[in-house]
Amino acid sequence: MSDVLEVTSELYAEAEFCSTDTGNGNAISKFTFVYPNRHDTDANGTQTGTQTNGMDKRNGQPDQAGTKKTPSIKDSEEESCLEEESYESEYDESVCDEEDFESESDCCDASEQQQTNLPAVKLDKDGDSDVERPRKGAIEIEHRKSTRLDLVGLQIWRGALLLADYIMHNERKFKNAHILELGSGVGLTSIVASMYAREVICTDIDIEGLLDLIRGNVQRNVHLSNPHCRVHVNELDFKVSYQDYPRELKDKLQHVQYVVAADVIYDDDITEAFVRTIVSLLLELPKLKAIYIALEKRYVFTLEDMDSVAPCYDYFLRYFEKRNSRFGVNRWKLINVCMNFPHYFDYDKVKDLVLLKICHASK
Repeated sequence: MSDVLEVTSELYAEAEFCSTDTGNGNAISKFTFVYPNRHDTDANGTQTGTQTNGMDKRNGQPDQAGTKKTPSIKDSEEESCLEEESYESEYDESVCDEEDFESESDCCDASEQQQTNLPAVKLDKDGDSDVERPRKGAIEIEHRKSTRLDLVGLQIWRGALLLADYIMHNERKFKNAHILELGSGVGLTSIVASMYAREVICTDIDIEGLLDLIRGNVQRNVHLSNPHCRVHVNELDFKVSYQDYPRELKDKLQHVQYVVAADVIYDDDITEAFVRTIVSLLLELPKLKAIYIALEKRYVFTLEDMDSVAPCYDYFLRYFEKRNSRFGVNRWKLINVCMNFPHYFDYDKVKDLVLLKICHASK
C-alpha cells in the first residue's frame, strides 16, 4: 500500500495559535483579530464610523513594479474601480469613481491623501493623549492540522483570513447583505461574514463530516454574529450542475448579492468545476453583484518554462477566460483587487496572496 501524501497549511508555521486537541484528530484553535476602529456608533452600539485601525494600516502591498501581469486581468478602467471596492467603507464612494480616475495609481494616491487628513489628537481631562485602544476578538475553529490533498478543506489557509480582512474592512458593503460562500472549509470566512450580513449560506461538500464540523464552528462563535443574521450550512458540490441543486437551495440563492470563495484553486479538475459553478451563478442569480475569490499563488520551477510559475492560478485564469468568451464577447470582468486594506487577523500577508473580483461587464 503506497504512502498517502499529507499536506499542511503554511499558516500554522507563521503564528502561535492557542490550540487544544479534541482527541478525534482535530484541534480547536483561537484566531485573534482586531475589530475595525470606528469613531461613531448607532443606537444599538454597532460601529458605523469611517476611521479604520487594523493591526497594520498598510500591511498589504499593491503589485510590485516588474511583476508579470496576466493579460486576462484588465489593467485599465477596471483597476480604477477596484480601489473603490477596497476603500468603499473608509471613504466616500466618489473618491474612487472610475469616471474620475484612469488608473489604479491615481486612485491609490487620492486615497493616501485622504488618509493624511485625520482628526486632531484627542486629549483627556489631564491634557494627555487619549489613545483609543483597538478592541480585540477571537474566533474559535475546530480544524485539522494536516490532511490528504482531497481533504484540505478541513484545514485553514491564508486566503480565508485575507477574505475575512476584506469583509471586515468593507463592513458597510456587506452589512445586511445576502452572502454565499463556496468551498467554505471549516467556516471561518462565513463566520466573519455573519458579523455583518443578513444571511450567509455556507457551502461545501459533505466529506469526513465537514458540514457537521462547520455547524459546530458556527454555533461555537454565534456570540460574534449579527443577531439578525441567518446562517445556513448546505452541501454544494462544484461537480453538480446548477439545474440539479435542491429546490430549497435554489430558492435561497435567489437573494444572494455576493459570492465569496477562498483557496479553492489547487487542482485542475476542481478548478474547472469551480469555474463552471461561478459561471452558472452569474447567469442564474438575479441579485448577484460580485464574486470575490481569495487565493495564494503557489510557484514551482519547470524546465519547460525555465522559470517559476503558478500553474494552478494560471490554469484558473485560462479556463475562466475560455468560459467567459465562449460566444465571442466577454460577459464578465475579472479584476485584481488592490491589497492595501488593513490587517485585522494575525497572519503573514505574503505577496503571493491574490484577491480577485468578478462582476458583469455591463456593470
